[in-house]
Amino acid sequence: MNIPFMRLDRQFEQHKDTIMALCEQVFSHGRVLQGPEVAKLENQLCEVMGTKHAVAVGSATDALFFALVTAGIKPGDKIAVPAMTFVASASPVIRAGATPVFVDAGENYQPDITKTIELVNSGSVQAVIAVHLYGQLFDITPLADACRAKGVILIEDAAQAIGATFNGSSPGAQSFAASLSFDPMKVAGAFGSGGAIVTNDSAVTERIKRLRYHGRDDSRTYLELGYNSQIASIQAGIVGFKLDHLEEWAKRRQHIARRYTSVLDEISSTTPPLEIPGSHHVFHKYVMTAGENRDRLREHLSAAGIGTMIHYASPLHKVPVFADYITENDAFPESERLSHEALSLPMYPELDDDDVDYICETLTSFNW
Repeated sequence: MNIPFMRLDRQFEQHKDTIMALCEQVFSHGRVLQGPEVAKLENQLCEVMGTKHAVAVGSATDALFFALVTAGIKPGDKIAVPAMTFVASASPVIRAGATPVFVDAGENYQPDITKTIELVNSGSVQAVIAVHLYGQLFDITPLADACRAKGVILIEDAAQAIGATFNGSSPGAQSFAASLSFDPMKVAGAFGSGGAIVTNDSAVTERIKRLRYHGRDDSRTYLELGYNSQIASIQAGIVGFKLDHLEEWAKRRQHIARRYTSVLDEISSTTPPLEIPGSHHVFHKYVMTAGENRDRLREHLSAAGIGTMIHYASPLHKVPVFADYITENDAFPESERLSHEALSLPMYPELDDDDVDYICETLTSFNW
């Protein structure tokens, strides 16, 4: 059997007629950039995320950068960023001229909130980027309260958490803004690049709308230096179609995750991902840990035709582009442990029951 880590081809085959009709719709009206599909997507995002405003842009990386710029981040400012996340959670900080201050991982793959709050309370940082990994939100309230008390900007990187909630609250509810990703691997991915900012602040919305297209306002006047970060109308239409299936697909992901967990719970040397009480986990990724067996397990699964990935093999403090921001006194033991022990199993709603059974059987047959 062959089970790739991701199957966009299977998703396309299952929804080919709808996707092709969306493409034809855009080609027919001819507004391939900033067409009506973009405005419709932004309205959908407000409904899904529970915010007043959403601005679709060319990528989640741009979305996070625009949020930093709009928040008033300036060269020399220091921004707390998790060490255990994707590079694009930190690269916009440098792009904005600021300095990333890396924070070790804490519980459940999330950043060490206690350490982050210490940085906020000490006045060491001017902003915090809180990253929600793998489709689950952590309780951001204590961090949001600390940031509010100290006048520190809080931005959420919710690239992996569209549709996720914690106690009914979504990203953007307690922060300056939250960035989203429509990367093809995401739960509502484009067949290309795309991202968005969601916020409850109308002034933030208007500024980011200008920044995404050369600083131009609604009167077509160029007011400031901007960028070219437009999401294609076709991609907006496709993401919008996927948002209509978000809850249905999340339930399928949750079902698959619980099948995996039921197997891993019987294996003492592994740790399945924990679903935090009060959390609606959408399982963008299913990330387990396998201790010193991780690499052998990956080879075992590969030999059986099962694709896996490692998220993330290099914590950001070990990524060369960030070397200038690390000192010899910095230590990130939990991030380094996860980088050596974590393994991501296939996780997408198009996995059928036979696929899932085979993956579970192969996990069980491993020489633990």
